[in-house]
Amino acid sequence: MGVKALDTLEELAQIARTRPERLKEEKGKGVKVVGYIGRFVPEELLYASGALPYLMCRGGEPEPPDAVIPYMLRFMSPYDRAQIGYYLLGMDPVVPMLDLIVAQCSDCHESRLADMLEYFKLPTARLGVPPDWQKSLSREYYQKRLAWLKEKLEALTGNKITDERLKKSTESINKLRDILSRIYLLRKQQPPPIGGYDFIRLNHYSFYCRLEELLPRLDELYAELKKGQSPFPQDVPRLLLAGHVVGVGDYVVPKLIEDSGGVVVAELLDEGMRQHSWKVKTDGDLMANLGETYYSERTPPSIFQPAWEKRADIIRKLIRDFNIDGVIWYQLSFEEIYDLESSLMAKVMDEIKIPFLKLESSYEYSREAVGPLTTRVESFVESVRQRRS
Repeated sequence: MGVKALDTLEELAQIARTRPERLKEEKGKGVKVVGYIGRFVPEELLYASGALPYLMCRGGEPEPPDAVIPYMLRFMSPYDRAQIGYYLLGMDPVVPMLDLIVAQCSDCHESRLADMLEYFKLPTARLGVPPDWQKSLSREYYQKRLAWLKEKLEALTGNKITDERLKKSTESINKLRDILSRIYLLRKQQPPPIGGYDFIRLNHYSFYCRLEELLPRLDELYAELKKGQSPFPQDVPRLLLAGHVVGVGDYVVPKLIEDSGGVVVAELLDEGMRQHSWKVKTDGDLMANLGETYYSERTPPSIFQPAWEKRADIIRKLIRDFNIDGVIWYQLSFEEIYDLESSLMAKVMDEIKIPFLKLESSYEYSREAVGPLTTRVESFVESVRQRRS
């Protein structure tokens, strides 16, 4: 990766770091600030209402999940516990100023998180997401909840979400998806101009930068990356990172993979990443378009059933399209659905002779914990390299 591309990444990182100060300034001017949790909460609606969105998606530190133990079972996902834990520890300056938190509820972990938000009297709106995604009743329910959320946002901001406003916000988010998708596809090159560690962070930065600041910088970054400069050697092993979520700040695993001599060239992560391959249509019924794209068209998350066979097919396609040499499955402790799926994916990978490594984290990255983790990742990458040669 060239110097200019690195400079652009650092510039976006700095803009993202100043998000709390900027939101505080805008709130002082009377603008509503809306937090949201989960991939099924459409940013398009938040922007169209005139509110400023704030994605709650932090992770990677053991203290926030532990802070919730008096109120939430230890056997719940560290990721979901962390979203309220950062607030309890005073480590998130934005949550106290939020006018509303839209919490996606598609499983018991997310629903319990919504319980905790309400318990601590944070302004919470639950967005129900039925897991039986192929049923018409489920699609209708999700669509009705989007209509309910639209009305709630209009009441909060005092702004009518017209088709014109919704179309404008949808077109802007589609432009963002398009440029991220083009950057993503550059990773088919050998060696890729950008690895997973940087691409995951780039996705995270995209949630915390203003679109008018973000889009031109992403265009510049794409132009630089397209020149083909790569920070990786020609024969670098190509890996797929799959699982639930890499939260904002939870970068130990993707960085360790690439420090160990591999490169992540594709991801199948259900949260924390933009689903950039799917764009929302901007003609016809815009609310129906939102529901169709967000709920029915995109890659179904692991919690959706029956979806495991479809997700296995998607991984097989990624392996072919991106010339994948090995798959690393990254999940968090107590995420029982992902634990079940990892076993199925391991079997599928064995059938097609693709090396598979499962990693599990509780955000415990002490020296004692990182040592064995490093050994496992280094050994896996080296075995993939030898197998490839």
